[in-house]
Amino acid sequence: MRTKHTGPAAADPQPYATPTQSPPPQVKSPQPAPELTAADRAKLKDFLERTDKPFSITIAPQSRKRKRGAESPSLREETELFHERLSVQYEIKPFQNWESLKRYKKFTVGGESIAVGECIMVKNDMHENPRVDFAAQWKAKVLEVRALDAEHVYVRIAWMNRPEDLDEGRQPHHGKLELIATNHMDIIDAMTVNGRLDLYAWDETDDEVQMPGIQEHFWRQTLDVARTRELSKLRLICQCQQPQNPDVSILQCDSPKCRQWMHVKCVVNDAVQRAAQGSTKKGRATKAKKSNPITLSPTLPAIAIAQKDAFTAELFVERWPDDTPSKETKILITDGDGEKRTENVHCLLCQNAIEPTVPED
Repeated sequence: MRTKHTGPAAADPQPYATPTQSPPPQVKSPQPAPELTAADRAKLKDFLERTDKPFSITIAPQSRKRKRGAESPSLREETELFHERLSVQYEIKPFQNWESLKRYKKFTVGGESIAVGECIMVKNDMHENPRVDFAAQWKAKVLEVRALDAEHVYVRIAWMNRPEDLDEGRQPHHGKLELIATNHMDIIDAMTVNGRLDLYAWDETDDEVQMPGIQEHFWRQTLDVARTRELSKLRLICQCQQPQNPDVSILQCDSPKCRQWMHVKCVVNDAVQRAAQGSTKKGRATKAKKSNPITLSPTLPAIAIAQKDAFTAELFVERWPDDTPSKETKILITDGDGEKRTENVHCLLCQNAIEPTVPED
């Protein structure tokens, strides 16, 4: 039997902006910023200080056809948006003002250097607060840095969405710190950045990679906000054909012909359903009394629990969890009279009896 559970917890990101040199090859066919005269610098500075958002980004329609040589000189292509399916062509307005700013590889916020390609936290309000609420901060990826001087530093970003921002909202398969990668671009003032964000790109289709830690921000899905509103598909597992929540453990069938993954909650739900149905067939069903709903917690070292009528099923997996590991893999059934019995864990798809795989020392 193979098991997967969350990796080790990651340290919380630390909580401002000066640019640091040389342009990265981020935008298609970029031109170096021209040397500005004193008059041009003063004019550009006046423009930048008129509003909090001096620049805007427009995405070029996907179906827009152009004749060779007829493309707008301000049109750029962004290909570093988490995944190639999010690549877009875009224009920044006013173009000449943006191009007049010098491009940099990184910028510094509160002593912390942040480079193009890294992810950041962005203030959701401008109130000064010594304590950073990491959950409330907006999240984004740095695509480009431009500046006139240390007081006028601008960052082109791609926003990360929370599951709550999706049309369908947060679902049971979403991890606590899961984010959705998008191609929704924006240009922000570097002074709104609240520090670097460590973000793990999790490929859930590769069973050999480590799952994200319980305190680790991660992404696995993309959302094409700019064009199609299409959300990429997740891998479906188990008998229920639902995605995996990486904060919760899953089990894999041993059989070489199966090798399917199962949610531990589905395993215990199946066991308690069978126990309750078996009791009914034998004429020993216990009618459940009405009571206030309670939240069930498995008895350590059990890793999952389910209840139906008077029956409770708990799942134990050998060597899990790490702090108080079980000595064997089993399902423990408890009836309404407190009598207990154990049964083997079976694959929900092929019915193969799952045996623990004990690693050699």
